[in-house]
Amino acid sequence: MNIATGRIGPSAAEMIQDIDRLKLLVVFDAILVEGSLARAGEKLGKTPPAMSRILKKLRDHFDDELFERTGKGLVPTRFAEDLRPRIRALVAEANSLLGPSQDDTPKSTPLLRRPPLALNQWKEPRTGPSAVDIAHRIAVLGSDSDPVRRLAAYIATIGNATGQTRPLDETEAEDAFRILLSKQVVDVQIGAFLIALQSRGMTDQELAGFTRAARSQSGLAAPGAGQADLDWPAYLSPRAHGLPLFIHSARLVSQAGYRVVMHGYEDGVVRRAFEHAQLPVVRNCDSSLPTPRNAGLSFLPIEDFAPSLRQLLWLYPLFMMPNATHFIAPMLNPGGAAVTLTGMRAHGRPMLQRDAAVRLGWETYAVLSGHRDVAQVVPGKGQDLFLMRAGTLLKERVGSSAAQMVRRADKSADKRDDFNRLETWQAIWDGEVAPTAALETILETAALALTVLSKTTSIEQAREQAKDLWAARRGGGKTARSEPTSTVL
Repeated sequence: MNIATGRIGPSAAEMIQDIDRLKLLVVFDAILVEGSLARAGEKLGKTPPAMSRILKKLRDHFDDELFERTGKGLVPTRFAEDLRPRIRALVAEANSLLGPSQDDTPKSTPLLRRPPLALNQWKEPRTGPSAVDIAHRIAVLGSDSDPVRRLAAYIATIGNATGQTRPLDETEAEDAFRILLSKQVVDVQIGAFLIALQSRGMTDQELAGFTRAARSQSGLAAPGAGQADLDWPAYLSPRAHGLPLFIHSARLVSQAGYRVVMHGYEDGVVRRAFEHAQLPVVRNCDSSLPTPRNAGLSFLPIEDFAPSLRQLLWLYPLFMMPNATHFIAPMLNPGGAAVTLTGMRAHGRPMLQRDAAVRLGWETYAVLSGHRDVAQVVPGKGQDLFLMRAGTLLKERVGSSAAQMVRRADKSADKRDDFNRLETWQAIWDGEVAPTAALETILETAALALTVLSKTTSIEQAREQAKDLWAARRGGGKTARSEPTSTVL
C-alpha cells in the first residue's frame, strides 16, 4: 500500500524508477545485438561514457559481469546469453508498438515469438524486407523437415551482418551439428556454417549443443559412467614441435592407480609417442580401455570413435584457421571419465568449454590456459586453471617457485645430439637424460592432474606424491591413491 495516498499499488516515483530500469534493458539488448559498446551507443544515440555508466549499472543490478572483452568484441557471459531471447523479444515488441504503422508487417502475438535479430526494424519504402520479415522467414525455414533448409536457417541466423545475427540456442545448436555430421547437406553449407560461426564467435550454449550431438552420434558413455577416471584430450597441432612431456605426467597419474584415457589424432605425435614407448593404443571405448582392476594409460584415436567429426577437423588446411570442431573434440570424453583435464591456448576463451560443461551437467571439467591444445604446465610461466566441480566454478593461478627457478635454465643441458624428438622424450623417462626444465614440467603437470582428480589433495601434497611416483617409475610399481584431509586448489 502507498502510505501517502492510502492506495494499493506503486507510487509515481516507483513507477518512474521502473521505467528507468526498462531503459537499462534497452541498452542491454543493444549491446547483446551489436557485440560492441561503441556500436550499440551509435544506434541508441548515446556517448561511450554514458554507455559505460549504464553497463556498470546493469552489472551491479544483475550481480554478473554480463560481458567478457575479447578480440571479437564483447562476448556475453552464460547468464547474459540466457537472458538474450527474453530481452530481445521485450524490446522488439516495444518498438513494434511504438513504431510507425505497417500494414504488411507479419502479425504477432505479444511478446514476439520470433523477435527480429536487428535493432532497427523500421522498414523504409523500397529498401527490402524488414528485420521482422527476415526473422519470420528464418523461423519458417528452421521448422522445415528438410535438413538442407534447416541448416540454411541456422546459417542465416548466425552469419548475417553485425547487428543482424544471434547465437543458436542449445537445442538449435544440437540440431545443426547433427545435420553437419549426418552428411545430408551440400559441402558449401558445411563450410559456410563453420566459417560464420568462427567469424562471429561461439557461445557456451552452442558448444554444449554441438557436444551433445557429437557424443550422441558416436554413442559415447556419459561422463562418470565409463571405465576411465581421467579424460586427457591431446589434439596437438602439427606445428607443435616440443616434447610431449604431459604423456610422462599421465604415466605417473596412472601409476598412482588411476585409469587415464588420452585421445587425439591417428597421425599425430601423441600416438607416435605411445607406440614408441609401447603404451596401449586402443581402438574402441569398451573392453580395451583400462578396467577398475587394471589401472593404466591408453590412447584412443578420434578416427576410431568419431570419424565424422574427424572429417570436419580435416577442413583446417582449407580454411587455415580453427573451426568449432577444434573446441568440440576436447569435450568428447570417449572413456566416460568423471574428470576431464584439457588445455587451451592463452589467447583463447578457456571458460567457453568449462561453461559448456556446466550446461551439460558434468561433474568435473578443468581447462589449463597457456599451452597449445593440451594440458601441460610450462615452467616459469603463470597459467590459469579454470575448474568446474559439482557446479562450483574456480579460477586458480598455476605455477611453482621451483619452476620459476629453472626459467632460464640451459635448454641444451643433458641433451643427446644423436637422439631424435621421440628418442629424447623416452630417454627422459628412462633416466638417460635429465633436463631440469623438462622434469619440472612433468612433475608439475602430474601434480596438477592429481589435485584435479582428488577433492582433498593439496597442490603441495600432490607435488610430493608426483616426486615419489617419479622415483618409483622404473620399477613399474603402483602407489595407492592419496586422499589427505586438506583442501584442494
